Amino acid sequence: MSHPRAGRPMAEVLRLAVVLLLTAAGHAVGVGIDDALGRGEPETTQLVTAVLGALGGYLVGGVLGRALVRGVDRAGSALAPVPAVQLVAACIGAAVGALAGLVVLLPVLLLPYQRYTVPVALLIVLVLAYGGGRLGSLRGADLARFVGLRGRLDVRTPSKGAGTKVVDSSALVDGRVIEVARAGFLEGTLVVPTFVLEELQALADSGDERRRRGGRRGLETLHVLQDESLVAVEVTDDPVEGVREVDAKLAALCRSRGAALVTTDGNLARTAEIAGLRVLNLHALADAVRPPVVPGDRLTLRLVRTGRDAGQAIGYLDDGTMVVVQEAADRVGSDVTVDVTSIVQHRQGRMLFANPAVDGRAVAG
Repeated sequence: MSHPRAGRPMAEVLRLAVVLLLTAAGHAVGVGIDDALGRGEPETTQLVTAVLGALGGYLVGGVLGRALVRGVDRAGSALAPVPAVQLVAACIGAAVGALAGLVVLLPVLLLPYQRYTVPVALLIVLVLAYGGGRLGSLRGADLARFVGLRGRLDVRTPSKGAGTKVVDSSALVDGRVIEVARAGFLEGTLVVPTFVLEELQALADSGDERRRRGGRRGLETLHVLQDESLVAVEVTDDPVEGVREVDAKLAALCRSRGAALVTTDGNLARTAEIAGLRVLNLHALADAVRPPVVPGDRLTLRLVRTGRDAGQAIGYLDDGTMVVVQEAADRVGSDVTVDVTSIVQHRQGRMLFANPAVDGRAVAG
C-alpha cells in the first residue's frame, strides 16, 4: 500500500496548473464582464475575476489532484498481482492493434463526410486496440519465452487450495522437480518453508562432501525454478505452533493450506498419505512414466509380417508398439520369444528392435 504522502507532490503540481489556468481565464473574461456591467473599470474587474479564478482553481485543483492520486493508487493495487511481462505484452498488443487499424482505415479518413467516417474509424481503432491488448495479455508468458525473457513470478501470499504444493528438502535435492516443471506437470504455486531452506543451508555448509553437494544442488534447484519462471515460488516463514520435527511441520503446513506435499522421502510420503494428505512423490512419478519395456527384457509376441529389410519380421505389443525382429522372417505367423536390444523414440511413438532369444522356440500359430 502506498504512503498517503507519496502522491502529494503530483497533486500540488496539478493544483498549481489549474490555478494558473483559471487565473488566466478569469483575467481574460474580466473585460467582457466589465462591459456587461457597464462599470468602466476593466482593470479592477480583471483583478477581481483573476483572484476569483485563482481561488476556484485552488479548490478545483485540489479535488482533481487528490482524485488523480487515488485513481493511480487504485490502479496500482489492481495491477500489482499482474506479472510485468503481461502488462508489457498487453501494451504492445494494444499498440499493434491501434497501428494496424490506422493503417487499414487511413483511406477511409480521406473520404468525404468526415463527420461520419472519423468517429467510425476511431471506434474501430479502439476496438482493435482493445482486442490487441487482450490478446497480448493472454499470450504474455509465451511472448516472454519467445524473446528469452526470464524472471520470478509474483505470487499472492499465503497461497492456498488445490493448486498449492509444499516442497520438502528431499525433492529439491533430488533436482528432478525442475524437469517436471519444465514439462508443464507442476502448476500452481510451490511453497518453500523457511525451515526447508535452513535444512538446505545446513547441508550446503556440512563438512561431508556428499551432503554438501546435495545441499548446494537443492539451493540451485530452487534458484532455477524461480529464475526460469517454471512455477510461482512462495517462500514462507509461517510459524507452525507446537510442532518441532520438520516432517510434522510439513504435514501441518499442508493441512492448514489445503496443499499437496512434493517429496522423494518414502517414509514421509507414507506418513502423509495415512494422515489424509495428497502426496506427489517424484519416485512414484518416475515409476509411472517409466517405459514398460527396456532393452534387455524378454518378450513373447506373434510375428505378423515381414519387415522392410531382408530377414526382418514385424510384431506388435498389446499397446500397439511395433517390434522389429531381426533374422526372423521365416517365423512370420508364429509366436516367438525375443530379447529387446534397443528402443527408438519418435513423434508417432516408440519402436522396439529385438533378436530371437537364443533359447526361445517358436510356437506354431
